[in-house]
Parts: sequence; C-alpha cells; structure tokens
Amino acid sequence: MSEVSCKKRDDYLEWPEYFMAVAFLSAQRSKDPNSQVGACIVNSENKIVGIGYNGMPNGCSDDQLPWRRTAKN
Repeated sequence: MSEVSCKKRDDYLEWPEYFMAVAFLSAQRSKDPNSQVGACIVNSENKIVGIGYNGMPNGCSDDQLPWRRTAKN
C-alpha cells in the first residue's frame, strides 16, 4: 500500500488573486456589450461581504435599455 502525501499544496491562489477572480467571474454576468465590470467587497478577515456587476437592478427589465453609446467629440 502506498502512502498519501500529507504536505499542503503550495501552488494555491493568494487572497488578492482569489478575490480578483471572483470579481472577474462576476463581470461575466453583465449584458452590457461595451463594458463588463465586476466587484468583490471583502472585510479585514478575508470574508466576501458583497459581489456585484454592472447590470440593471432587480425587477427592472434590461430589454428596454438602449445599449448603444454616443461617441465623444
């Protein structure tokens, strides 16, 4: 019978990379064709207290939103 390694992994994500990945994944929920923005709010104990992305508020239909942007002069 072979032994299973009991050494912890050393190639895990650090907290900042983990939270940025959560924000990046949240941004993928945006339906805006021009910009996808995600956020991950964290407290001092590295606990996620909020996540979000640029989208319509709950209960509002995004089918009525004009997605076109005007050009800056």
